[in-house]
Amino acid sequence: MFTNLSAVQINRLAQRLSEAPLGRSASVAAAAERFERLLAAKIGADRAPKAVKAILTAPGFETAEGRLVAEIDACEPDGPAEPAAPPAAPEQAAEPAPVVEQSAEPAPAPSAPRRRRDADIEAKARQGELPPPPNFSAPTHARFRAKLAALVELAGKADVASLRAIHINPVSSSPKALARYRDLAVLAIEAREGAPDVTIVGG
Repeated sequence: MFTNLSAVQINRLAQRLSEAPLGRSASVAAAAERFERLLAAKIGADRAPKAVKAILTAPGFETAEGRLVAEIDACEPDGPAEPAAPPAAPEQAAEPAPVVEQSAEPAPAPSAPRRRRDADIEAKARQGELPPPPNFSAPTHARFRAKLAALVELAGKADVASLRAIHINPVSSSPKALARYRDLAVLAIEAREGAPDVTIVGG
């Protein structure tokens, strides 16, 4: 290939394309070949031959260097455009996931089995059997555990008056469960007192 540059000048241009230090190519042909290889890796094999020709046939080293910089800059826009691409918006869209907590309240989807179970517990309470205490092991029930323990104790003592005296405001799932337990316990105790022959059911 015809070139106006010396092997030393081509080596200097090649060094701009490599982060590692390059050895000197003795001949212009060897230097030009290595320069073309490095430029192809930088700007793409399809653009390299034309760019190499324009750079190596430049009238002087400064012009050749300017053309090399222009070629490298021409393929830079592809790079910087990428960092701007990932928008932070999609991550925020995933944030509304906590709505799952609220959907945990309408969980009475399996209402048929639950209704059957509730009806069964109520039927047994009418026969004098104390209902099982609600499961308050979840952290959301923590502050109601003491009241539940008090109800269980009073139910065990068959103290209807004290059970009725405990104030329960059924505004959320925990108090509602407490109120239901208390009412069923009262029902069971009164069933025992009203029908002594059924007391065996309570065990």
